[in-house]
Amino acid sequence: MVFSAPRVRRKVPMAMNKLAAFFRALHPRFWVYDFVKFTWIPALYLLQRPKILCCNAEGKMPRIKGRAILVANHTWWMDPITMILTFWRRRLYTLAAVETLGPGKFARLIHKVLLFVDVDRKKLDIKSFNQCLDLLNDEKCLLVFPEGRFVFEDELQPFKGGTALMALKTGAPIYPVYIHGLYGMFRPIYMAVGDPIDVSKEIEGAADAQKIQQLNELMRERVNELRQKLEAWMPADEADKLKAFKAAKRAALAKGHEERERAWREAQEKGRV
Repeated sequence: MVFSAPRVRRKVPMAMNKLAAFFRALHPRFWVYDFVKFTWIPALYLLQRPKILCCNAEGKMPRIKGRAILVANHTWWMDPITMILTFWRRRLYTLAAVETLGPGKFARLIHKVLLFVDVDRKKLDIKSFNQCLDLLNDEKCLLVFPEGRFVFEDELQPFKGGTALMALKTGAPIYPVYIHGLYGMFRPIYMAVGDPIDVSKEIEGAADAQKIQQLNELMRERVNELRQKLEAWMPADEADKLKAFKAAKRAALAKGHEERERAWREAQEKGRV
């Protein structure tokens, strides 16, 4: 009776792993994303002239490697595009509401091309959450706006708990960013980037409601600190212009809400609903 020798599993050299990762990065599904990114970067610097305040220890734009989560405030639909072009060294997977570009095949195609992770804000979207965990475990970089919507109030709104839970489960560092979201042709866009939050050092123990709340408050505090530093650094009139813009948006939203309420009451009076 002949026994075959047990197979010895050979270790793959690191160079081969890097080569395989390189070819995976050249997958055709990324071609449109990379083309859009590298053709729009000159337009961004020509039309918006971004001015970035680096509040980290190095005093320059961070070189993000491995899994990471970028968190930023959210004031306008241009925020994801600005972040993608600013952090151009990495492909950013952006959490976006399903209804961002409306229904239809074209909207789904745009979401897929721009590496958007669709989130249904009307329910607890476990599928999207697990997709984000898979991306982080695969050493990808995730962009999240933890306020969950456009914010036209003068203060940052409470952060949703999903970002903190993802960081606690994967150990991904969190890079806080503040965007002075006043967009316009040939108007500079101001941004501030801070030191990464090392979740393993800041928060100890397993993830629970208290840890999530603690990390949420820490993220919000760091983004708010960036806001204060940026407003002190940039021209004084820029902060006033942003406040005026937000006030105008709040007034427009309130007016739209009143009009919808009036139309609803009229429809009720006429027996249509």
